[in-house]
Amino acid sequence: PQELNEDGLVGGSMLKLAFLSSGVWISFVAFGWAQETLTSHEYGPNKDRFTHTSSLVLVQSIGNAVVGYCALKLTQGKNVSVTGGVPAREWLVTSLAYLGAHKFGLEALRYIIFPLQVVCKSCKSIPVMLGERILAGQTHSTEKKISVMLLTLGVIFFTLAQPKKKNQEFHLDSKTIFGLTLVFLALICDGIYGPYQNKIAKEFKVSEYHLMLNMNLWQAIFTAILIFPSGELLELSAFVVHHPAVLQQMGIFSATMAAGNLFIFKLQHDFGALTVTKVTTIRKLVSVLFSVLWFRHSMASAQWIGVFVVFFANQIAKATCTALGIKPPPKADKGKKEPKKKESKKSK
Repeated sequence: PQELNEDGLVGGSMLKLAFLSSGVWISFVAFGWAQETLTSHEYGPNKDRFTHTSSLVLVQSIGNAVVGYCALKLTQGKNVSVTGGVPAREWLVTSLAYLGAHKFGLEALRYIIFPLQVVCKSCKSIPVMLGERILAGQTHSTEKKISVMLLTLGVIFFTLAQPKKKNQEFHLDSKTIFGLTLVFLALICDGIYGPYQNKIAKEFKVSEYHLMLNMNLWQAIFTAILIFPSGELLELSAFVVHHPAVLQQMGIFSATMAAGNLFIFKLQHDFGALTVTKVTTIRKLVSVLFSVLWFRHSMASAQWIGVFVVFFANQIAKATCTALGIKPPPKADKGKKEPKKKESKKSK
């Protein structure tokens, strides 16, 4: 068994963190390309387009669960428990929160403008940090708290400094308030599902593949229940029959998502939910910067301040703590064992 740190996580070197973070970024850039290719491609003489996006969630969940199952069996043997000894109710809680975070976030876009949703969701690190404290019993240093706040403020500043379009004016009305309520619910779910996985990994000592398999399996079940009454699965079947070429695109879509999941759940298992949130938040900004540089889009000068704050949040936080005389918490010395006290021999 692997030695765990004081938070009950495997942790590891900066090189390992950099490798997993890079894997997440590369995989999800490829996934974004595959998703856009699948949904924008025109099929057949009538130039039909793939519009069954709810079914894609089911497809990717099944694909991720299959890859997680195979990885689990390959790494831990054929007799390994699929659930890892975790009660179904534990998987139920974290999977429902995971589904809620995505559903509430997407539904909010029907009521609020996209930049506002980005601003709100960029605060995701804060509920995740609170969730780790409440659900997983983890503590965070002052330096880490300042780093999270800087990361959040950097993304917000980057978004707000973006030149506004005519159709993206902000109006505080009943529709916007309802949309903000949905975003708030999404943030609550964000603060549950990641930290709850920390709790499961710490308490039951499961592997990252247990997390990947069970999270996606339960999400596939919930998604199938939600979309089955709509008849979308039948529409998807008919589309595949008429345009079998779409199967190749769906395969690439599922493969890139599964690759991203392997990195995400390894990062989640070894470094925790807060690290995953920070990595994925930075990934979104990297994607925007890549688009700006590759396609030569314009970007406001003030937005570069937000970029600087995001990428140097850790260094700024460390310098701030040093300037204020705030010392990092002492690291537990795992090599030393406390000597056993000798019992005094006293005659009764």
